[in-house]
Amino acid sequence: MNYFATTRLPNNVYKIFVHACKKNAEQELNKSLKILYLNEKKLSLKFIFYLLKVIITGKIFFKDQFIYLKYRNCSIGRHSMSTALRDMKSYLSPFYLFYNNFKYLVLSGLIIDSLYSNLKKIDAAYVDHGIYLNGVIIQLLANNNKIVYQNVYPRGISRKTFTKKDKNLFFEYEDLLIFKKNEKNLSIKNKKEAKNKIRIITNYPENIPWIKGVKFKRIKNENFKKLTHIVYAHSFADGQLGYGLDGFSNVREWIEFTLEKLDNEKNLVYVKAHPNFTTRGYLNEACAMDQHIFSLIKKKFKFSKRFIFEDKAIKNVDLLNLVNKKTILISHHGSVIFENTYKKFKNISSSATFWENKLKITNQWSTKNEYEKILKKNWSQLKFADQEDFLKICYLLYCNEYGHYGKKFWLKIISDKTKIPYRKLDTNLLDNIEKLKDKQKNILTNLISQNIQILK
Repeated sequence: MNYFATTRLPNNVYKIFVHACKKNAEQELNKSLKILYLNEKKLSLKFIFYLLKVIITGKIFFKDQFIYLKYRNCSIGRHSMSTALRDMKSYLSPFYLFYNNFKYLVLSGLIIDSLYSNLKKIDAAYVDHGIYLNGVIIQLLANNNKIVYQNVYPRGISRKTFTKKDKNLFFEYEDLLIFKKNEKNLSIKNKKEAKNKIRIITNYPENIPWIKGVKFKRIKNENFKKLTHIVYAHSFADGQLGYGLDGFSNVREWIEFTLEKLDNEKNLVYVKAHPNFTTRGYLNEACAMDQHIFSLIKKKFKFSKRFIFEDKAIKNVDLLNLVNKKTILISHHGSVIFENTYKKFKNISSSATFWENKLKITNQWSTKNEYEKILKKNWSQLKFADQEDFLKICYLLYCNEYGHYGKKFWLKIISDKTKIPYRKLDTNLLDNIEKLKDKQKNILTNLISQNIQILK
């Protein structure tokens, strides 16, 4: 028997997702598949010996070594730590970080061994939340030439058929996510579309799906012409290590390192909270965690005269209109970089972003040492974005018909077909889906199965 594996039981909205992807896979493979729910955990001698080894060598005790741990060619350390950091206690206590790291390391090992024993009978799979522990499932499937479906930013629901041409080449989770330079050749029309989209996003950020509902405040009438840098904070609660490794284990470590290096007499730095720190609808717990950790960072640097902390939701364009064009803008991986580029600023970012480093958008680092050297550079030593690459990334993000801004995005399909307002679905998806009749769910399943992005 051939199986379609899933990390979620086909209930509520996942009934639509799982069956839509299964139907798509059956059409692609031209055969029937039976659903296999991946909920088993299996302990093997191989993993017991592996665990003893990482304990004896001490790698389990040091996060800079833990994060690089691999088991069966899966990034078990990185995905365990990403999951551990969803618990605020992991940020506040080294003990809790160690405890959660160890707990999820063991759990991910059991998940890998269980899946490994079932690989031969699986043809395709739907995997949710791959940034966290399920990322090892995606890696194991990808490295064994399976079809993988997932629903994740910066794309919508997508399908990737993996084929390993080199047995020594192993896929990482982000290989399913990031935008590639050769993904699309832009026509003149495409470039105009991309430029118009980023113009709208920059000037009217309330059009960003996850920003809707944020109540922006007017920026204080201060003289920001003396600012040397703007540092953009990211969510501490959500999606750590999602796009790869760059020398930092989380964005709190990154932002504190950044501020420590910029804390000198020649700099004046504006530290901007993400607008979602103030509201996040159904993710209010994550919002509270973000606010708390940001307040701790603010407290840590309270005696420095080099920092201006902004914890209110301020429109980025309002800030950019007040600062000198030679202000250096720093974001770890945020799409705010595209707004900044549109406004003709130079940016610094990690190489662990949702676009590959062949797209020359920012001045990137991939290690702490590289980052420290970049931070020491003055404005004239940094590069502007390549404009062709800039328009390409804007097109891939904002003009992708399957993505969050597109007509074929799954939430847009559900909203259009059920007549339930998009915002209402976005803030209370499960309750609204639960109220639908089976006939409506079947119609949605068929529609979504026909609107899945195929990744090459």
